[in-house]
Amino acid sequence: MVLIKSASVWVAWGVLSLLLVLPNDAWADPQLRELECVNVQAAVLESGASLGVTREVLHEALLAGIKAKLPRLKIDPSCPNRIFFKVFIQNLSQGLIDAFYGHVAFEVRRKATFVDTSLSLDARAWDGESYVHGTRDKAKTNVLDLLNNYLAQFEADYKAANP
Repeated sequence: MVLIKSASVWVAWGVLSLLLVLPNDAWADPQLRELECVNVQAAVLESGASLGVTREVLHEALLAGIKAKLPRLKIDPSCPNRIFFKVFIQNLSQGLIDAFYGHVAFEVRRKATFVDTSLSLDARAWDGESYVHGTRDKAKTNVLDLLNNYLAQFEADYKAANP
């Protein structure tokens, strides 16, 4: 009984030590490896009165974020790899209610090829989605904060895959 407990403890320590010494590449997302360029695209669908979140605002924020956080990643309109940032927001101003809600999606898409058929397709390589809500005066700030959060997550995963 004591021998079994001590053996299981040694096995647990062995597994833990292996996990701690694995290189960062072992945790890296293989779909982001060798991603050298991206085409940046943004889209907004607003329902109701405008909340100040426009395609131009999102596109500029995407460009600035990528240039600041991922200077090795080349931005090229002719690149087949794409970063999409899509926002749908609904204005809820009715009576005493002064709010909005919506959905935000950040995705990186790459060209992929089926090995057995050699057919090329557009595949999702990395993504993040969430709901957003709050008071109307914070709509633009909340959406841009989410964009910055996704850029930070993507930056960490990209750097892990491309040391």
